[in-house]
Amino acid sequence: MNEEHNTASLKRSLSFTAVVALGINGVIGQGIFLLPGKAAGFLGPASLISLIFGGVLCFLIALCFAEVASRFDETGGAYVYARRAYGDFVGFQVGWITCCIAVISWAALANGLMVVLSGLMPTYWQGGVDWFTGVVPWVDASNSADVFQKTVAIVVMTVLMVVNLFGARQGAAISTVFSVAKLAPMVMFVLVGLFFIEGGRFSDFAPQGWGSFGETTMVLLYAYVGFETLVVPAGEMENPKRNVPLALLVVMVVVTVVYVGVLSVAIGTLDGLAGHPNPVAASAHEFMGATGGLVIAIGIAISVFGTNAGAAFVSPRRFFAMAERGDLPRIFARLDGRSGTPRAAIVLTWALACILCLSGSFAELAVVGVVARFLQYIPTCLAVMVLRRRSDADSPSNGDFRVPGGPVIPLIAIGLCSWLLFNTPMARIIMGLYFVAGGVVLYGVRRVVDRGSFKSTGGETAQSTSHTQGPGS
Repeated sequence: MNEEHNTASLKRSLSFTAVVALGINGVIGQGIFLLPGKAAGFLGPASLISLIFGGVLCFLIALCFAEVASRFDETGGAYVYARRAYGDFVGFQVGWITCCIAVISWAALANGLMVVLSGLMPTYWQGGVDWFTGVVPWVDASNSADVFQKTVAIVVMTVLMVVNLFGARQGAAISTVFSVAKLAPMVMFVLVGLFFIEGGRFSDFAPQGWGSFGETTMVLLYAYVGFETLVVPAGEMENPKRNVPLALLVVMVVVTVVYVGVLSVAIGTLDGLAGHPNPVAASAHEFMGATGGLVIAIGIAISVFGTNAGAAFVSPRRFFAMAERGDLPRIFARLDGRSGTPRAAIVLTWALACILCLSGSFAELAVVGVVARFLQYIPTCLAVMVLRRRSDADSPSNGDFRVPGGPVIPLIAIGLCSWLLFNTPMARIIMGLYFVAGGVVLYGVRRVVDRGSFKSTGGETAQSTSHTQGPGS
């Protein structure tokens, strides 16, 4: 098998159900369980409007992703779209940023899972720390808890990495299982909690006015981000031009409905919601007793683990996509002959995420995530109009999915993204600019280094051409 064929032969083993599960898993993490208290502190019960508004914003952006994704059946997501719409340089920057954030996010999620587990079973966790200190004598007792936490995190990440080495179907199966598992306690919380909502808790709807609406929306927006990861492994999906747009819309509708239900129940049942560190579990304890609180706590752990599984599956595909097109060394585009997975990219992603997890530096770097999302969202929304113009130049009819209303929805989405970016603290924007600067330097190095070591396998041009020309191209 020659290399050109090898890098262009990802197995299309992901069904529509698996794609939807991957999207739900990418969106629902720990945010919806922990953020309602902070949001209520800003806006009170009116935070429900911010949640709905944030869902609408992300739905508009998802519509743009859906249209652009319908033109491609390649792995890479926003990187591929930007590269095709704007050229090599912009595409490289988008790809570089998404790779960095994918690694940082996985490291942060792994550490977050350890925090959740230590709080869920403190006695057993402390027992593990004591055992670990006894069997590893060179670990100082003063930091044994931290070392134990990071060791368990590395073990979890390693298990997920190994599972993904054996094939996309295995990695997606884990994502599907945990998508169902994380939705179950949330649906139970909403269905039971609806009978205990007290309408009087909504009477003072915006006790502090609407001045914090933008800030509250920014807080709750974190619960929605991640839907864009659904489009990344398109090269491994069955009928991606149909399934990706439809799955994006299904995911956003399901997530928004569930989120509104969760926040409504939390507001309507819990005294002292504002500022509560774990409001959903506390709310469940109010109307379901200790058992209910435990069930929701377990649900949080399942949710965070499921998001880890999704990150382990999707993140390496970002490196694969860049290597396939010559933007990273071609070794990361090589596929294993038996499993059809990009094993070098999987191992690279795992190694980088483990380093960040051990160093702990990801805690500060994670705040750049919001800026990185905009660096995916805005170019993709603009790409809707760019790619439409190219297609319509050849034919006025196009069989791809199209967002209704001409350029209105993409322009609204771009405007709202800009508004959210304006509401982002300057420190986060500056940190994001550091990543952009790193991408510019790396791009320059790529240009001067012998192209033979970075050169694409030759399939990019033909592949991009065939995948971006729809029936009306």
